[in-house]
Formats: sequence, structure tokens, C-alpha cells
Amino acid sequence: MEPSSLFLPEIVLVASIMTIPGLYMLTGTKKSFALCSNLTLISILLFLIVSWFNPEALSMDRDVSIFLLYGHFKIDVFSQIFKIIFVVVALTVSLISSSYFDEDEPHQAEYYTLLLSSTLGMLVVASANDFLTLFLGIEISAFSSYALVAFRKQDDNSAEAGAKYLLIGAFSSALTLYGISLLYAVTGSLTFDGVHAFIDGLSQGVVTGNFNEVIFISSLFMLAGLGFKIAVVPFHAWAPDVYQGAPTPVTTLLAAASKAMGFIAIFRVFSFTLESVSEEWKLVLGLVALASMTLGNLAAISQEDIGRMLAYSSIAQAGYIMIAIPAMTDDAMSGAIAHTLIHAFMKGGAFVVVAGLGAVGLGYSLESYKGLAQRSQLLALSMTVCLLSLVGIPPFAGFISKFLLFYGTLQAGLSGETWIIALVIAGVLNSALSLYYYLKIIRYMYLYEPVEAKEVVFPNSIRYISLVTILLLGIIFPLYWQSLFEICKEAAIALMG
Repeated sequence: MEPSSLFLPEIVLVASIMTIPGLYMLTGTKKSFALCSNLTLISILLFLIVSWFNPEALSMDRDVSIFLLYGHFKIDVFSQIFKIIFVVVALTVSLISSSYFDEDEPHQAEYYTLLLSSTLGMLVVASANDFLTLFLGIEISAFSSYALVAFRKQDDNSAEAGAKYLLIGAFSSALTLYGISLLYAVTGSLTFDGVHAFIDGLSQGVVTGNFNEVIFISSLFMLAGLGFKIAVVPFHAWAPDVYQGAPTPVTTLLAAASKAMGFIAIFRVFSFTLESVSEEWKLVLGLVALASMTLGNLAAISQEDIGRMLAYSSIAQAGYIMIAIPAMTDDAMSGAIAHTLIHAFMKGGAFVVVAGLGAVGLGYSLESYKGLAQRSQLLALSMTVCLLSLVGIPPFAGFISKFLLFYGTLQAGLSGETWIIALVIAGVLNSALSLYYYLKIIRYMYLYEPVEAKEVVFPNSIRYISLVTILLLGIIFPLYWQSLFEICKEAAIALMG
């Protein structure tokens, strides 16, 4: 197989990233930037779908792991399914951005270039097969995100959010890199397979030396650094301010795609690479998961800004996903992967509605949602489906993914360490707690009159994406949940080797 064909999505993204500045110099037409971005992402998505459902047409075999560029990149079920999610989210953000930003908004060429650059970093992370490539992909995405968050330089909230995100991101990167350096000093390898083999040999007595303390310290540094990326307690403080201050399409990218990228890194490091020394960090991850789901939901209850409320909700959702990692079983990890994927659609769909209200000038406070059902039944229904899915109410997709997550983790607890059962119970109780603030939004949309009687017309892109969200979360994923689980099971097996 030709490496260029497997690496085509990344190559096309790089080409488009270089093309948009050229379009700016040649035409200066702002619609051309969005068009180039949309066409690029659509073509990549089509390639990924074809390679998934008909791999033989592209000389691909998705049942076999394929290593490229001296083992730095790995193509497997795990990487491909997340690449599809990243491209879908990026395409959604690209589509709603043209409606969100005014026609005379400056620097749109830079905006779409940064959007594609951030997506490129996510795709690199999905295929990373060593720590250096993983870190490089995270930083490519992160540096682009810093600029996107502060895109509206005249808006004090956006500039403040960008500054906070940059400072916290730089700190988290330093922690991650220091943890990687400690691990490299002990093992002499940067590849996931090499580090895993060394630690496995150490635990079996094949490799001699007293390295457990250094490996444990390394895992703590990487947990702290990557914990900032997924915004889990106690590394969560940046998320509410950034989600509130960033342009809403950018917040959609952060909540739906960047968080999934962080979980890819967490899964790669803790579910495979450091699996042999899991006894040292299992309890730490369990406590982080418990604190995240509890504090996230408690803090969300008192929020009046919808962006901050959904930010704290994302912290709680990250806590739910984290409970599967200490379980260390295929079923638990399958559930974690499923919920990570569904979360991208749930949270992404919710922020699309938030962007729609912002685009027509209704604002971002909870009061803005009063009477939304009278303004647009479609947007109100889409937000309702997303929120009920986040709670885990049947028959929506969030219920399926949460059930798979909790059931897989519970089975691991019943057959192994019983303290993991407490995490599942905490997850169920916190899901019930989250129903309070999610239902408050739904109550405002359906049971209250609009604050202002003005007529609003929501952009077509917002309405079409809302319709797709309803179909996916309310019909397609619930009907084909077995197929979804099988795909996630294959991804978990590919992840855990």
C-alpha cells in the first residue's frame, strides 16, 4: 500500500492550509475561504467513509494495523473512527462559522486556516504511535486553538479567554513533556509499543532495576498535563471561562473535538502503554473521575450563562468516561470510546443551537432560551434531544453509550476490584443530578414566553445541522446501537493490543 494514499487526509489538509492564504492574496473574497474549507473537509470525510466501508477499493484492510513513516503513524479502527468524528465536527464548525461571523468580519482567511490546522493536529494525534508524534499533534491543534479562542480581538471576553487558554495550555504542555522525558529516561524508547514492552518486562522480572517510582511520577505528570486537555478536576478551572469567552463555533470545536483528542491521548497512554503498572495509578484516576463528575454537575446547577453551564457539563461527562480506564477491560473501554464519540455529537449539537441564538442576537444567557420553541420548533427540539442524551434518557443515543460505559465498567468491578462499582454508582447518581439543570433549559424553551417579541430567522446551516443532530441522536444511533458497539469493540481491541 502506498503511504501517500493512507496519509491522504493529512496531505489534503496541509495543501488546503497553504491554499487559503493564496486565495486571500489572489481574490480576497471571504466566501472563497469558507468554500475551500468546506470542500476540503467534505472530500476528506468521503475518503474516510469509503476507506471504512469499502477498504478494498483503496487497497486498504482495516482489520490490519498499518505503520507508516518508520512506525510513527498507525492506521487502525481506533484511529479511523476518531478521524471521522474530528472531520465531521470540523465541517460542522466550518459551516456554522459563515453564518456566525459578519460578512465584514476581518481575518477570515486566518480563521479557516487555523480551523484546518487544528483539525490536522487532531488527525495526527489519532494516528500517533509514539509520544513525540502524540505531543506534536496535540501542540499543532492547541496552538491553532489558542488563536481561534482569541479570534475576536476587540472583544475583551474573547481576548481574556485566549490569554487564559494559552497560559494554561503552555503549563499543561510542559507537564506532559516532562512526564514523557522521565519515561524516555527510564525506558530509552518513545514508541508506545517500546515503552509498554519495557514496563511489561520490568513487571515480570525480565528487566531489572528499581524504576517503578520514576514511572509512577511520570504517569502523574502526564495525567496532569493531559487532564488539562480534557478539563477534569482539578485541572478544569480554565474551561468555563474559555467556553464562555470564545466565539461559539470555536467552543463547539473545543467541546466536541478537542476533548475527544485529549481522550485519545489518555487512552493511548494509560490503557495500553502504562497498563502493566496500572495498580499505581488506577486509584488516582478513579478519584479524578469521581471528583470531576460530582463537582462538574454541582457547579453547573448555579450557572446562568449557557456556555459556562455546558462547560461544567463537559467536565462531568469527562468524569463519566474516566471511570472506564481503571477497569482495564475491552467492554469498559468499548463503552468509554462509544460515549466519547456520542458526546461529540451531543455537545456539538447543543453548541450549534447556542451559535444559532448568538448569530441572530438573542444572547447567551439562560433567559435567551425563554420561548425558543415558539421561535423555532426545530432548534428547540434539537437542543432537547441533545440535553436528554447528555443525561442518558432512553431512547436517545446518550442512553445507549452511557449504558455501555456503566455496564462494561460494572462488569469489571464485579469480577475484579470492587471499589470500581462505587464509581459506577456515583456516575448513575450524578446523571440523575444533572437532570435538574438540563430540564431547566428545556422548561425555559417550552413553558415560557420569549423575552422579546422580535421576529428572528435562524441561518439555514444552523437549521440543517440541527435536523441532522435530531436524526442521529434520536433515530440512527439508537436503531443501530449494536453496530456502533461492535465498531467500538474493534476499536478497543485495536487500542489495547
